[in-house]
Parts: sequence; structure tokens; C-alpha cells
Amino acid sequence: MGMMQTAPARWRKIPARKIDKWIVGVDLGKMVDSTAIAVVHHTITPTGEWIKNEKAQLWREKSVERFDLLHLERLALGTNYVTQSRIIGEILTREPLKSANATLVVDQSGVGAGVVDLMEANGLRPIRLQITGGTETTQRDGRVWNVAKSALISKLEAAMHSTDLHVAGNLREADAFRDELRDFQRHVTATGANAWGARVGKHDDIVLAVSYCVWWATNAPVSSQEPLGL
Repeated sequence: MGMMQTAPARWRKIPARKIDKWIVGVDLGKMVDSTAIAVVHHTITPTGEWIKNEKAQLWREKSVERFDLLHLERLALGTNYVTQSRIIGEILTREPLKSANATLVVDQSGVGAGVVDLMEANGLRPIRLQITGGTETTQRDGRVWNVAKSALISKLEAAMHSTDLHVAGNLREADAFRDELRDFQRHVTATGANAWGARVGKHDDIVLAVSYCVWWATNAPVSSQEPLGL
């Protein structure tokens, strides 16, 4: 506090932006893969401590960011998409997700837009991801985003390396998540591009479901910060 008193009074103060969001990420399974569902509570909490920036002549409030992974679930292999939509809808009606109007983020690139259309017909309003190669991320139309897989994984890696990602100890699929992380690898294609995926014979559905949550938490534009759940 003493530092603030010695700085010029005209210096601008930039307060930390408080965030408290719930996000449900869904990696839709195909014939040989299970659908994975992740629930992340994303918070940014101002600390009340101010850091002086001499060069810019301003004060910036410190904050603590957390990604709390509080639910992981793999649906039984072969569960039809109508049932999957109902299960996802039920998760979104649980507290505190219902009161927080949690955001639903779903990858439609593997199974096609028709499956996500079914979710919308059942009253859900998901953010739709179309996973691409390369590094670009673009908002294609309304709630549809083209997102490079490298962008999804880099956000997840950053959260893990900074220890901002916290995995609840009582999660049934926590060990499966850690196993998938160990088996998730970067490959270089014949064209020299980076590609990400599980080793042969391994799964990456849980890792991807969690990455959708972290990506949306850190990438959603300000105009899209209002949740789009039920």
C-alpha cells in the first residue's frame, strides 16, 4: 500500500476483472469412441494487491485465476444421440450450473452438425466447435467457431503448466484423464505441420472435452461472455 502513496496520483488504476463462469465441454463419440463430458468452473478473483508499472505509469490489480475440473464422465459406448442430448441437458439443470446458466461447448467436427442440431431441437444452445488444422481461430457464424486443435491444446497446456488447472480428487475419471494426458502427443505431418492426438490404440476424448472448456474460458470474446446454456 505504501508504494501506491508514492506514485503520482494521476496514474491510471486498472482493476482486475472478476469472472465466475461454469462451462460444460462435450467431445461427441462416434461408433468406436465414447462421448466425454467435462465440467469446469472458471474463476478470476481480484486480490486487492496493486502492481506498479513505471514505464506505462499505471497500477494493475493482481488476480488469481483457477480452472476447477469438477466433473468428468464417459457415456456408455453405443448410447444413441437422443439419449446423449437428454443426459447433457440433465447435467445443465443441476446446481450450480443451472443458476449460473452454464455455457455448453460441443465439437461437431467428428459427427457432423446434424447431431448438434438435435441438441438444439431439445432446447440446448451450444457453442459449436469445428476443429481444424493449422493455427487459425475464427468465428464462422453465430455460435459456430473454427478452432485449430493446436489452439485447444496450447490453452490446456498453459493452464496445467501454470498450475491454474485443479482436478477434483474425487473424480471417477481423474486417473483416465491423467492417462490420456500421458498418451497425448504432438506429431509432425509430412507437410511439416504440427498435429495432435492420442497414441495408436489410446483415447483422447476426455482431454479434448476439458480443452474445450479451458479454450472457451480464455478465448470467448467479451461480447460472448454471457453464458449460452439452456
